[in-house]
Amino acid sequence: MNKFLYTLVLAIILHFSAIAQPYTELTAIKFQKYQSNQNETNEYSAAIFLPIETKNANYLLFGTSYNKLSFEDPVTPPLINNLEALSIQLGGVRNWDNDWSMTTLVIQKISSDFRDLSKKDYQIGAVGILTKNLNERIKYKIGLFYNQEFWGPLISPILGFDFIISDKLQFFGLLPRMINLEYQLSKSGYIGLKFNMKRTSYRLAQEYAHGYVQEFKIQTHLYIDYYLYDKIVLFGAFGYAPIRKYKTFETLKVVPTDELFGFGNQFTGHIGMAIRIRSDRTEN
Repeated sequence: MNKFLYTLVLAIILHFSAIAQPYTELTAIKFQKYQSNQNETNEYSAAIFLPIETKNANYLLFGTSYNKLSFEDPVTPPLINNLEALSIQLGGVRNWDNDWSMTTLVIQKISSDFRDLSKKDYQIGAVGILTKNLNERIKYKIGLFYNQEFWGPLISPILGFDFIISDKLQFFGLLPRMINLEYQLSKSGYIGLKFNMKRTSYRLAQEYAHGYVQEFKIQTHLYIDYYLYDKIVLFGAFGYAPIRKYKTFETLKVVPTDELFGFGNQFTGHIGMAIRIRSDRTEN
C-alpha cells in the first residue's frame, strides 16, 4: 500500500504541475500566532488532500480544509472573537501530453462565526489553471480564480511559475497569492522566504444582523522545513504582517466598523506538521 501511494503521488508530481510548490502535501496541521503589545490572534488550520488516478495519466482531486481565527484582547475583549471556515474541494487534472495540463477545482465553503449556521454562511468558488512545461527546469501557469464572497464575486487572474535555479535552489509561486524562494540545506532540511496574500470574508450571526467581516492580509515569512522521515515534515516560520485588516460591514451599527481595528500588522510565527512527498530530493 505504501509503495502504491508513493508511486501514485510521485506520478502526480511529475505530471501535475499546477500546484506552485515542489511537493504534494497530503495532510497538514498548523498553529499560527500574531502578537502585539495589547492583543493577539491564534490561528488553527488542518487540511487533507487526496489525488486518485483515473486513466491516461488523469486524476480526480478531493480535498478538505478547516481554519479558525481566535481574537484575544485582555483590556477590551472584542465582540467578535472567533471566525471559522470549512471547505471541500472537488476537481481533476487533465493531461494532454508531457508539456500541457489543465487543473480545475470547485470549492464549496462555510465561512462564518459558526454561531447560527445557515445557507447564508455558504460560499462557492472555482479555479482553473493551465500549465505549460517549458523544459525540465521551467514551468509556467495561467488561470482564473472565482469565489462568491459576501460582498460579491471575487475574480482574480492567476500567473504561476516554477523555476529550478539549481539542484538546491528553487523559485516558485502563484501570483498574486504566493511567492517562494527555497534552498535545500541538507538531505532533510530546507529554508526559504515566503510572501503570501489572502482576501476573504466571514458571515456574522443573526444577532449582528447577518453582517460580515472582510479579511485582507499580506505576510512575509522566513521558514524552515525538517523531514523526520521520508514523508513526515516538521515546519516552522517567523515573520511579519505589514498589512492585516479586518473590517465589519452591514451590521446596522450593531457591531462597530472598527471592532477589529487593533488586530492589524503584527509579528507572527507558526509551527506545524505535514505528510509531504517531494519531487526534488537530492542526496548529500
